[in-house]
Amino acid sequence: MNNKYDIWGTKVWTGKIIVLIVLLLATGFCVALGIHLRNATGRDIYRYLNWDIFLGWVPIGLALLIDGVMKLRRSWIRNVLVLGAGIVWLLFYPNSVYLVTDTLHPFVHYEAPPGQRFLFQLEFWYHLFLFFVAAILGLGLGTYSLSSIQQLVREHYGVVRSWIFAHIVLILSSIGIYIGRFIRWNSWNAITHLQLIWKDVIDIVTDPVQLHFMFVFTGMIWFISLVGYFMMRGGMFMTRRG
Repeated sequence: MNNKYDIWGTKVWTGKIIVLIVLLLATGFCVALGIHLRNATGRDIYRYLNWDIFLGWVPIGLALLIDGVMKLRRSWIRNVLVLGAGIVWLLFYPNSVYLVTDTLHPFVHYEAPPGQRFLFQLEFWYHLFLFFVAAILGLGLGTYSLSSIQQLVREHYGVVRSWIFAHIVLILSSIGIYIGRFIRWNSWNAITHLQLIWKDVIDIVTDPVQLHFMFVFTGMIWFISLVGYFMMRGGMFMTRRG
């Protein structure tokens, strides 16, 4: 591969900046539409979406940080920094695709006028489009950061191992999303309350009903994550040769 090009489809940092701009525009759309809905309805709704989107951006910041650290001269300090940032990145990565699960909120918070079908209410579509764009944004944020880390793994350990790595991350992320959505633990709780999280996981694994629900849910999230990753990586991050 021409060393001026990588999976981003153009010169390294030019490609990454272009994709970042697109993701920032989508973020701005979500924030602006959320403000519009609060003003139009007079209800203080969806502020938590801004926080969820912020957490979805954290893995990108960490991925860029790892990119920068990797440019340092080889030393034990660089290795320690990469390992530490990589662990934190893995803990926060599920927050990106977690935005897909936020699409349930329009059906919870939209209040249709009495006697009217929500389907024909323009306000409902504002609610729905807000979270639809947020879900796509989440897949884009996840694709961006995972592609960046996978490229580093590929450079050091080869193509096959990089794809194994990416697949393992998507599986772990799907489990993390389940834990975040239904058990309500956050990424940092893996450090502050690891023992309690482990207890909750044991409770789920030993309960056939909960285990079945978790298995099916995480399977669907994994499939959505995988399809989104292949589609966005293949479309936005095609390798350019020349």
